[in-house]
Amino acid sequence: MVCVHPAGGTAFCYLSLAKALGPEYGVYGIQSPGVNPGESFLPSVEAMAESYLKLIEPLPDGPLIITGLSFGGLIAHEMGRLLARAGHTDMSVVLLDAQGSDDPDNRPGIEPVSMAEFRDKLVKFNGMYPGIDDEQIEQYYRIYCHNRDTARDYTPPSTAARLLLMQAVEGAEEDFLRDVRGFWRRRAEGDYLVESMTCDHWELLEDDGIPQVAAVIEAEAARITAARASADGIDADHAAADRVATARVDADQVGANHIDADQVAADHDTAARTQPPAERRPDPVPAQEN
Repeated sequence: MVCVHPAGGTAFCYLSLAKALGPEYGVYGIQSPGVNPGESFLPSVEAMAESYLKLIEPLPDGPLIITGLSFGGLIAHEMGRLLARAGHTDMSVVLLDAQGSDDPDNRPGIEPVSMAEFRDKLVKFNGMYPGIDDEQIEQYYRIYCHNRDTARDYTPPSTAARLLLMQAVEGAEEDFLRDVRGFWRRRAEGDYLVESMTCDHWELLEDDGIPQVAAVIEAEAARITAARASADGIDADHAAADRVATARVDADQVGANHIDADQVAADHDTAARTQPPAERRPDPVPAQEN
């Protein structure tokens, strides 16, 4: 499973999900260029998707789930679209409350927040980590605003990839929820499913939401494995055993921006010094913001 960063740029928000999945799942997080010193931002969602696909090329050939929270869902969609166009079928794209609207009046509303508002969100949604300094906050702020700009400029094309939207419904108006569901339905050339979650947008990867997300991921992986085994004339149990073996891939094989979940867990205490505090709770955004 490949987890794409939300607007804040890091993949730490997926740590609890990685822990909830069984050991047979290879879970990798992709963080935004610009998080590490000396890195340059990528100019668009399309450029991010192409770059991230190159990062995951060393992964074993087999069932693949690409997921993304909020803004990360846009990149996951584009990655899945490109893979499907290239003929990859053993794949699902799981959109974690990724938003969108076909109303052109909504797109200009995706504007960078002020530094004061950004700092307030850091404290409000996750507290301020000890050791984080003004320079680090300013860099995460630049990443966040840049990614929001790319969301405004990206119109998701249709895709042949299987789409599954996990939609947080708590506190949202039904008209808005229906609009988002319709937005992604119009992009789906093939399978399209919706899973409602009784939480709000920024609680989706918190304690109450994790079991439901993990169950959906596991079901998708089992479906892909069974379909592939059937097509190849292989017993499903044997195929599942092969998936366990191939999931154990060294994270170093997939590039510096690719973070293995076990490595993240081991380094989490020291990484917190450079982690944007808001990443544990993705920033709540209005309906038009992706």
